Amino acid sequence: MPLYHIEDGSIIGQPDAVTNGNRRASQHALQNWLTALLLLVCAGYYAVPLADSDFWWHIAAGREILHTGGLPDVDPFGVFPAADPIRNDTVLKGQWLGQVVLYGLYRMGGIDAVVAFRVAVLLICIALIHARARLLSAGHPLALWAVLALVALNAGGFGGERPQLLSFLFAALFFVCIDLARQRRDWRWLWALPPITVLWANSHGGVILGVVLLGLWSALGWLDKSLPPRERRQWLAVSGVVFLASLLTPNGIQTYLYLFQLEGSVLQQRTSEYTSTLQLYELGLVWQQVWVYGYFLLVAAGLAGLLWLRRWQEAAVVAFLAAISMSSYRYFAFLLFLAAPYLVLGLGRLMPAWLSGLASPRRVLALAASLLLAVLATGVVRGAVFQGGLHRMAYPVAIADFVERQKLGGRAFNNLEWGGYLLWRLGGQVRPYIDGRMLDMSRFPPYTHILWATPQGVQWFDRYNFQLVILPYHGRFNPQRYKLIDYLSQRRDWRLAYRDAQGVVFVRRGARDLFGGRR
Repeated sequence: MPLYHIEDGSIIGQPDAVTNGNRRASQHALQNWLTALLLLVCAGYYAVPLADSDFWWHIAAGREILHTGGLPDVDPFGVFPAADPIRNDTVLKGQWLGQVVLYGLYRMGGIDAVVAFRVAVLLICIALIHARARLLSAGHPLALWAVLALVALNAGGFGGERPQLLSFLFAALFFVCIDLARQRRDWRWLWALPPITVLWANSHGGVILGVVLLGLWSALGWLDKSLPPRERRQWLAVSGVVFLASLLTPNGIQTYLYLFQLEGSVLQQRTSEYTSTLQLYELGLVWQQVWVYGYFLLVAAGLAGLLWLRRWQEAAVVAFLAAISMSSYRYFAFLLFLAAPYLVLGLGRLMPAWLSGLASPRRVLALAASLLLAVLATGVVRGAVFQGGLHRMAYPVAIADFVERQKLGGRAFNNLEWGGYLLWRLGGQVRPYIDGRMLDMSRFPPYTHILWATPQGVQWFDRYNFQLVILPYHGRFNPQRYKLIDYLSQRRDWRLAYRDAQGVVFVRRGARDLFGGRR
């Protein structure tokens, strides 16, 4: 019996299926437009001037790799001895593909090409969250847009122009394949994981996280007796192949050994990226801390919903990523980009019926669109969106110009954050004492003592026979003036050769420079 009839050429009453189908199609179209608007707003706010301190030594390494046609066994810039073979090989060879990509982008399009690449990677990761949530048929739009909003707010803190950008991208693609294989029961998607793993492993050490998460997922799948034995064996087989694929790098198993070596090391203690995600306020990142706390509230609620739904594999991924993110901020990006669709799924299960009725999909989408337009308009008025270029105050640009122009050279004491830029700009003319690669972690104690001109630091400083000192007035997170600057101002064998708003250059009197002259 038909559910509708046509009278005088007009439709009288429509079937529920048609009505619901049209409504869903309309909502999907509106969500697509809203997602495009979100990505536009994110692009505007993520397009900020380049300011990463490690970017320069990465592209300097990429340049060396391309020019020599091989991977270095020792520091090509002569800064560090090969004191630690595992760290030496990991840093010099473990990110070679990512370094070559960054240098290639810089050579083709300059700074703006690198900034555009950073923005593109972050946008792709956010877009894939939306696509995976739709694949999972995950929940009410209110849950989706609550998660997307906090992901977008937090993702801006991971715009460092380093090979880790590729790690975020490959991790997101990794889980797209996992979700497609599970949801569509099409196991061919799993065999895209090994080639992704090879590219990931040669770009960044974050590949270990992908291997561990896939192993966790497969192990829980093996315990799920509702799955056919063939499917369970297939997940385990792919996990084994992915592990082997992760070894197809110049360093092989050393990539894993380095992870254990790094745990609890001095470098880990001295690197801001290893700060607990719950203690970012100690670095002055107050608003970032607010967004982080908000996201962790969603993580707790979403995890509860996943357990209620008995989605054990998704819950395990969320719980594992949350645990390591609490210990170190550097892992938080993976909690954002990988766990978000599962949080949407869990939050949808917990959402009470009255809230779903009050916040209808159309109301949620209309409110989200209004907020996004307001945020974009505010950024345009303030001139805070769609920027590019170089954040010159983050680097000693004028100082390097002076050193290059005056043909100063030799061994220079510098702060760690400027080391990479000095390698790029003055490599072959100036040899920095330290840079972000930290191939020899035994340099940390002398470095700290020299900066603060302790009695032991003064002895180390004289022993190294520096010809130059190139320093900012203070560190990025500590406004206290470096004592070495005041100390050198009182020594007759050193003269202040240059100063500007960023820092100073001291030259040792009577020292021979790299060109054989005397100062």
